[in-house]
Amino acid sequence: MSRATALPEVRIETARLLLRPADRADIDILVGEISDFEVSKMLARVPYPYRRRDAEAFLASAGAAWAGDLPLAITLDDRLIGGIGLSGVRREHEFGYWLGRSHWGQGYATEAGHAFLAYVFDAFDPDIVRSGVFVGNAASLRVQEKLGFEPVGTRKVHCLARGRRLEHIDTILTRERFAALQR
Repeated sequence: MSRATALPEVRIETARLLLRPADRADIDILVGEISDFEVSKMLARVPYPYRRRDAEAFLASAGAAWAGDLPLAITLDDRLIGGIGLSGVRREHEFGYWLGRSHWGQGYATEAGHAFLAYVFDAFDPDIVRSGVFVGNAASLRVQEKLGFEPVGTRKVHCLARGRRLEHIDTILTRERFAALQR
């Protein structure tokens, strides 16, 4: 497992997308896309409303000494359309992602997820990556199924945007399953 102390400069290209670190030029689009309640209500750690100061704090924490999280912007023609990342690179390996609503249903989350997870399994060598969705987020659960994640249980998880604990479906993806699906 990597023990780097600085955030890796990661750039991952797919057929249509570029996954790269977000920067200050992305702030207005980031705020516009994620401040949509239909987006933020499905994310555990995003407040609603999402304001410019939230985006600035996010960028500052992402640029600080690497604490083991790997957040990347999902971009289309160099315009931010979402985010993808791994929290707890050195511990839990928790995968998450989001897309702005106008980009739903076009396969971007699955495309970005495949490329990002290939990078994660190669660079950090985890045995298991964890993720999950709030109950009612069938589209995101379908993305995870396409990526190879399997449900392993449910629990209550606090959602900042909704201000309460919600039922959450926990999922996992093993290295072996991911590799088998790539063949």
